[in-house]
Amino acid sequence: MKSFFRLDPQKRYFISLSFSSAFLISFSFPPFPLGVFACVGMVPLLLLADLIESYGRFFRYSYCTFFVLSILALYWVGGFTHGHDPYLMIAGIALFLWEPLVFTIPAMLYFFVKKRIRQRWAVISFPFIWISMEWLYALGELAFPWLHLGNTQTYQLEKIQFADLTGVYGISFWILVMNVLVYFLVKSIQAGVRTKSQYYLVGAILGVYLLPNFYTAAPLESLQPNGKGITVGILQPNIDPWNKWEGAKTFQGRWTQTVEYLRLMERKVNDSLDLFVLPESAILLDLPQLPLEMEEFKNVVDKLKVSVISGYVHTKFYEQGNAPVSSSTLKGRSTRYDSFNSILYVQPDNDTLQTYNKMRLVPFAERIPYANKVPFLIEPLRWGVGISNWGLAHDSTVFSSQQLNTKFLAMVCYESIFPEFVSQFVQKGAEFLVFTTNDSWWGNTSGARQHNQYAVLRAVENRRWVVRCANGGISSFIDPCGKMYDKTEMYTEAYIQRKIQPYTALTFYSLHGDWLARICASIALLFFLFSIGYAFFRKPNE
Repeated sequence: MKSFFRLDPQKRYFISLSFSSAFLISFSFPPFPLGVFACVGMVPLLLLADLIESYGRFFRYSYCTFFVLSILALYWVGGFTHGHDPYLMIAGIALFLWEPLVFTIPAMLYFFVKKRIRQRWAVISFPFIWISMEWLYALGELAFPWLHLGNTQTYQLEKIQFADLTGVYGISFWILVMNVLVYFLVKSIQAGVRTKSQYYLVGAILGVYLLPNFYTAAPLESLQPNGKGITVGILQPNIDPWNKWEGAKTFQGRWTQTVEYLRLMERKVNDSLDLFVLPESAILLDLPQLPLEMEEFKNVVDKLKVSVISGYVHTKFYEQGNAPVSSSTLKGRSTRYDSFNSILYVQPDNDTLQTYNKMRLVPFAERIPYANKVPFLIEPLRWGVGISNWGLAHDSTVFSSQQLNTKFLAMVCYESIFPEFVSQFVQKGAEFLVFTTNDSWWGNTSGARQHNQYAVLRAVENRRWVVRCANGGISSFIDPCGKMYDKTEMYTEAYIQRKIQPYTALTFYSLHGDWLARICASIALLFFLFSIGYAFFRKPNE
């Protein structure tokens, strides 16, 4: 601290602006209900851009800003507080270095535009540039859209109802517009002259901040309900994933764990229950390929008269010469295979099994990004618990229930943070959303709370009930307006049950996906091209 005060005043001011942005934005994310901080969090960074002349210096301050932001908001990713797995900790450190670089790219693009066109227009370009980054960062196998600005508003339901039109990118855009207006007000005040424009800016800031409150979502009764509702039970078993995978090294160990789930189901079932949900990778066996074990599991489902959704492990073996280069090899044999993080749907008195294989995988923790292009990295970077090389699926299953007369999606963990990915399943007929997850890897930290809150956005975007089942918490139900029910505590065994309503009507966002982000990307490109042309053709004295 003493060394900070020994710096020259200008450098102290620059550092203060950098850290102000980092702290304001980081504390706007869950578990802090302080989303309003995001509405001013970019202002110090924009002011900093006005005071710095060189690209190199602005890059350093921008990187510092987003490095501190990443540490504060994502401190949990490396498992530093739980598990202390060397692989996870190294991956966490790598993310702390990579994430600020991603955020620094749009900051530098803004700085580039700002150096070439008039100040007011340059600042107006900032929201479009930033949204373009958020959207592009949600694409491809390196995608990690965890810190989208729109994700900060999940505690303020009155502010996010318009997401059924724009998705989370509309919320991010609204936040960025607020930042631009506040920036203009601060600059006007810094000029030292009181003008009418300052009052207009105050009015504009208040108006834009309150504007989302006036959006009236369609009442739930108008969303074309399908039937009289479905009673869903969520089992949160609270099984330590580290111990679970250790105990699953043998077939008998895996089957013993499956039998324990069957016993838990039998104890919790009741006459009103229609659907029972188990968490991600609850079953570590490929049951559909094990006739005897599948029959025993199915007998319990038939006896209970309840449909079951469960995470499980699906294994696909390849013929010689037809295996992807990223696939694994059985020890001591030449047989190649892929294991998929999957979901199994079993209905009573129905022999048809429906499955889904995870399509969006956590970079490095679940799969080496672009593993087919860099297969030589798979073995050196394989996680010790043996799940860092999941197979990458490309099928998109919408589960269909004859017993319940409905369709629904069921996804695994990380997939729930991809807005358009989820909406595509809704467009295909999903009438409610099931998210299974296992957030117990990360300890009792912000990670599980952030993940749970982000599901609120998927509910609002698509006007669908969300059923969220976590191994060790947080499990919950979320209605189509984003209101959360029956939220469980972390690291507790729990069972929650609620009647939900399947809906068939499609929102504008469900139909059109990330239309706003694509428009923003087009406008950002126009700003970039214009800045190049304007700098080239303008007169020297301008």
